[in-house]
Amino acid sequence: MLTLSTSPEPSPSPTLEGAASDVQNLWEDLTSDTSGQFIGLGLAILLLVIVWFVGRAVIRGVVMGIEKGTPLDGRARRAMRKAKIKVAEPDTMELRLEGERRRQRANTIGRVLNSTLAVVLVTIGVTTVLSMVGVPVGPLMASAGVVGVALGFGAQSLVKDVLSGVFMLLEDQYGVGDVVNLGEATGSVEEVGLRCTRLRSLDGTVWYVPNGEITRVGNMTRMWSRALVEVRFAYDTDIEAAREAMIDAVKAAQQGHKKVAASILGEPEVAGIESLEYNAVMLRLLVQTNPATQWDVQREVRHEMRRIFAERGIELAVPGEAMVVDSHGPKRLLHDSARPAGDEQPVDQDGRPLPPANDADDE
Repeated sequence: MLTLSTSPEPSPSPTLEGAASDVQNLWEDLTSDTSGQFIGLGLAILLLVIVWFVGRAVIRGVVMGIEKGTPLDGRARRAMRKAKIKVAEPDTMELRLEGERRRQRANTIGRVLNSTLAVVLVTIGVTTVLSMVGVPVGPLMASAGVVGVALGFGAQSLVKDVLSGVFMLLEDQYGVGDVVNLGEATGSVEEVGLRCTRLRSLDGTVWYVPNGEITRVGNMTRMWSRALVEVRFAYDTDIEAAREAMIDAVKAAQQGHKKVAASILGEPEVAGIESLEYNAVMLRLLVQTNPATQWDVQREVRHEMRRIFAERGIELAVPGEAMVVDSHGPKRLLHDSARPAGDEQPVDQDGRPLPPANDADDE
């Protein structure tokens, strides 16, 4: 007797079913991880963009503040007025030059700050993307740190110059047009940069001074200047008469030259005997002037001093090695030719410039 046995329905192959399930799970995991990475990357980029705009706004505010000027000069002027020290009031041209100087300084600082902000944000963005992709950032940062240390060690003088230039601009130690003393070089500032400062000396030499090597700055044209004339008289000179002659020379220079009168801010001062030397008595004349005008004032005052000393018979000190013959003879009169009006250059009949007149005494 034949017996038919029923067998259960064949089930799907466990191998195929397991493979499909693994692929589905992998796709879901990949999709979820990718979406999470995209969301994190989007948030990071959004945060960097916000920081960029906020940083630019802050930098713009700093630049505008520098362009408007700091109240340092205002406080200094008020303090000097309270101390009854006369201060020069800048005219319209000086105000425009000062405003242009502040604008240039603000633009330079703004460019430096914007570049620094961009480098920092780009570095953060690149490292964030690499970490999300799965690239190990630690070894890269370590390598970048080693390279940065090597470059910094090799270019430490350049970094020092740039940092010194940034602080010099922030503190406004000097600007284009100022006459400064930087130690080895002295002259008028023609250009101020982040790495070096360009000066032109009196003889026309152009000096390029790295900012990192500037250890001190002497600004001769800041707010006001001072004309200083030192004269050495003979021991038997009447000191009071010599003092009055020096002050009268300043008054004569003011009356004879409008430029000198406009440059002088205060009354001339001769305090007294500054030094007793082995062959002379030295008196010092001090006059407060507008910035960068003290040299013109000194020249005109010396010219008037020479005339007044000769008229009043005031003798200057004679060097110790000089031989004086007939010192009690008649007084010599000065016969100077007429000086050209204003600051015009003297010319001959053909219109060619002549050298300046020699102010030395006749031998």
